[in-house]
Amino acid sequence: MMNAGLISIRYAKALYEYALGRNEEQALYQRMQTLSSMLRGIPKLRDTLSSPVVPVKYKKEILREAAGSGPEQSYLDFVRLILKNNREGMLYDIVLSYQTYYRRRKNISIVHLTSARPMSEEMLTRIRRQVEKRTRGDVEFSAHTDPTVGGGFIFQLNDMRLDASVRGQLARLRRLLLASSGIGMRETEHVR
Repeated sequence: MMNAGLISIRYAKALYEYALGRNEEQALYQRMQTLSSMLRGIPKLRDTLSSPVVPVKYKKEILREAAGSGPEQSYLDFVRLILKNNREGMLYDIVLSYQTYYRRRKNISIVHLTSARPMSEEMLTRIRRQVEKRTRGDVEFSAHTDPTVGGGFIFQLNDMRLDASVRGQLARLRRLLLASSGIGMRETEHVR
């Protein structure tokens, strides 16, 4: 039996090539972003689509509604194929795999920046431009404020993470001190 991850990647690649042939790959990417947000944010939606008790015609209707107005033909054909092959339970993984494959093909990087205080638009623009220059591609950039980082920032570029926050430095210092003293983490859990 084939691994679910491999199956979702195969579906994603095939869908990308199909959408590319119809010149719909970008519109489909945006639709997949919306669909992944819905599937992530509404667990009952995933459960309903995965349920063998729910008739296929209702699942098709749900996925058409989720698409919003004017879905691409490649999306509609994708929905038909997923339902025909009983892959509804893998839909979320396929949608995420499509987004990842699309970004790789289009050289798009994902950047998440978290700081203790809001950064100026000028600073965010400079950071974004630096990433675009270094990656020689486009960037999907999001910046968040989280006072619990204590200061500094956490910068994530695709799978790489740079934690230059006070919270991260304190956690590293704690691990270092515990390791050098020979005290295990479990022994110190009650000390916090």
